[in-house]
This record gives sequence, structure tokens and C-alpha cells, in this order.
Amino acid sequence: MRRKKSRSYELTIESLSHEGRGVSHIDGKTIFVSNALPGEVVIAERQFSKANYEEAYAKEILKVSKDRINPKCEFFEVCGGCSFQYISSDHQIDIKFNHLQSLFASHQVNPMEWLKPLKVAEWGYRRKARLGVRYVKKKERVLVGFREKKSSFISDMSHCEILHPLIGKNLNHLAECINLMDAREAIPQIEVAIGEEETILVLRHLEEINDHDEKILNEYADKLNIHWYLQSGGIDTIKPLKKATELIYRHPMHDVEMKFLPTDFTQVNFEMNQEMVNLALSMLDLNQEDLVLDLFCGLGNFTLPIAKYAKHVVGVDGDIGLINRAKQNAISNEIENVEFFAANLFEDSSAFTWFRNKRYNKALIDPARTGAKEILPSLSKLGIELIVYVSCNPATLARDAKILEDDGYKVLKAGVMDMFPHTGHVESIALFKK
Repeated sequence: MRRKKSRSYELTIESLSHEGRGVSHIDGKTIFVSNALPGEVVIAERQFSKANYEEAYAKEILKVSKDRINPKCEFFEVCGGCSFQYISSDHQIDIKFNHLQSLFASHQVNPMEWLKPLKVAEWGYRRKARLGVRYVKKKERVLVGFREKKSSFISDMSHCEILHPLIGKNLNHLAECINLMDAREAIPQIEVAIGEEETILVLRHLEEINDHDEKILNEYADKLNIHWYLQSGGIDTIKPLKKATELIYRHPMHDVEMKFLPTDFTQVNFEMNQEMVNLALSMLDLNQEDLVLDLFCGLGNFTLPIAKYAKHVVGVDGDIGLINRAKQNAISNEIENVEFFAANLFEDSSAFTWFRNKRYNKALIDPARTGAKEILPSLSKLGIELIVYVSCNPATLARDAKILEDDGYKVLKAGVMDMFPHTGHVESIALFKK
């Protein structure tokens, strides 16, 4: 269409990209437009420019799509915590599902069955987050929240609709607390970890916390029913302000309770995590003769529920801290048919204790965004016949699906799970059989 001025232009949105941005073209360049839907005519402000594409944000909608809804959060247009609130939750998951399908198709991989997308509650689901903190002299107050879209500035927000209400409804109280502290200008972030019973906030501080500030923090800890931890440097400097607190989440269908530290990786959406584990176990079709390998096992999120139904399970992860806590979780749940090993799964596995002369018939893989291509060739050597692959990046899942298919595995099922409503992140799952 036509440019209105150097940083903005009028565009007709032609289609939707895989991460849910509107797609248009101008002067031979592709324009990816956030907050825009196919068929809409928008005034978009350019945010980023390269030789063959630009990124923009739709500041004004001249022609509105029938699929557009009003965002629930009043801070949506500014805050970078969400990207999809102008799209209904059903349409959001359809976008993510279509993206997974297109990625599989690009690798000529065709699952025998596409699973119905898995959904749970879409608001107040997020239990882990990193919130920015900044004292703004011009406003003479502290801001606590997510960063603004395409900016390092902290959003001026009093509440958050996707954060668990224990924190999401109290951002203004957190800002008020820090504003009363002497060290308010030396606090850049708060790490949020909300368990099923307790909440820990890790306060990053660049100068020492004095007695006055400790008093303020303790007052607000009582007021908000939270526990403060302090972090003066690296992760090894984290310590409780008063006393250590235990965080837990549960898999009630499998009678498993998981303990974790505030800095441990856990899924941000506990309800979806339960549904995801239930789905994975159903796909594994476990019995008392199964020998199962759980790669990238972390705290044992899948390992311990699997152990309830299998003969023996081995969990492997590269993080020794997570492995140690996985072992403790096994002990506290009185699960004995499980072993955990720390190993770099991106290196040659032939020397690993869990690999040598061992056979497994089933496996679960839950890698980071980079995927698991380095370990995939070893699965056949271990005798694995059935694989459930859980992924936070559909692009690497599709790539690895092709690798497994070339190694003789058939893709029986694949689908998406809405772990992160109102964002472009996609959690996906696939079942392979040899």
C-alpha cells in the first residue's frame, strides 16, 4: 500500500505468519505486523527494518476483522508480556496448530493422526516469571512489570491478567513496597516462583539491603503472604530473607508431589502441565514390563509419574542440580524403580553409564528449544520402540520428526498444547513407533 511517513504506513494484511503476526508487502519487502489480522487495513508503525523485511505494530485499525476481540488487559498495547489478546483463545490455538502442521509438511512428515489441541484455563495461569523493576525519577515512584513491547522500559501496570492472581493482582503493592526502600534505585528485577502452597519472590539487588529495607520487605511479605529471597550476585548468592521455604506442585492423578527451588525450571502453567503429563503417559501405554528412558528429565516431572506404571525408569539431564533434586523427589515419593544420571546429552553417549549394554523399549524426550537431534541416532541402538517427544519449539520437533522417520520410526500422532495462552509460544507433542 502507501507510506504515510517515514516510520508508518497503511497496509492491507494478507495472511498470518506462523507466530501470529499479520503479513503484508510494500516496496518489495515483507512486513510482519503485530496486532493485525488477515483482511484488516491498518496504520502500522515500523519498529525494525532489514534489507528484505520489516517489523511493525498496528497502531490503528481502519478495517476490522470479524475475528478480532477486545483485549482483556488494559495494558496489552504497551506491555510485552502478551501478544495475542486481540485474538480469541480458540483462534489462538488454531494458529499454533496450523503452524505445527505446516512445519511437519515442510519436512514431508505426515502423522497418521492429528490430536485435538489441548487447552485449560487461559487467565491467571502463569506461576513463573521475571519482572522488571525500575525507579523512575520523573514519576517519583517504582514500576514493577514486564517490559514494554520492543523496548527496555518497564510497563506502567498495576496488575497482570496472565500472572497467577497471588502476584498478578498485586503488582501495585510490590511497586509500593520497593518504593519505600532505601535501595529502590538498585533493584532491577524480581523472579517469581509460585508453588501450590507457597510463593517465593527472588529480589535482585545491586547494593546491600539495610535493616530499614528488611523491615519493609518483611511487612509486605506478611501483607501479601509471600516469602522474599535476596540475590546480590549470581545464582549461588540467592538466600532467604528469613527462612527457607519449600515450593511444591503435584500430579494428583499419579499421587506424585514435586519439590523445586525458585530458580529451577518448571512449567509455568501447572494445570496444563498435569494434562500434558497425563497425555504423555497415555501415549506411552505403560505396563509393568516397560523399561523407560526419560531424556532431558529435569526434576523428574515425567519420570516419577512414569515410574508408577513401568518396571523401571532412567532419567537423564545435563543439570546436576536438577538431577540431585530429582533423586530427592524420588525418595520423598517413595519411588524406588527409578535412577537418575547427569550427562550432557549433546555429546557422544556411548560412554555413559545409563547407555552401556542397556536396553529400553520406550522413551520420553523433552528437550530445550534447540531440540534433540544429537541423541536421536542412539535411540535405535537402545532398542527403543515407542517414543513420546514433547517440545517447546515446533520447528525443531518437525526437524527431529524427519530424522526419526528416516531412522525407521513412524509418526503416529502429533498435536499442540496451549501451555502459554495469549503468547506466540507453542508446546507440542508427538508419538513415534518403530
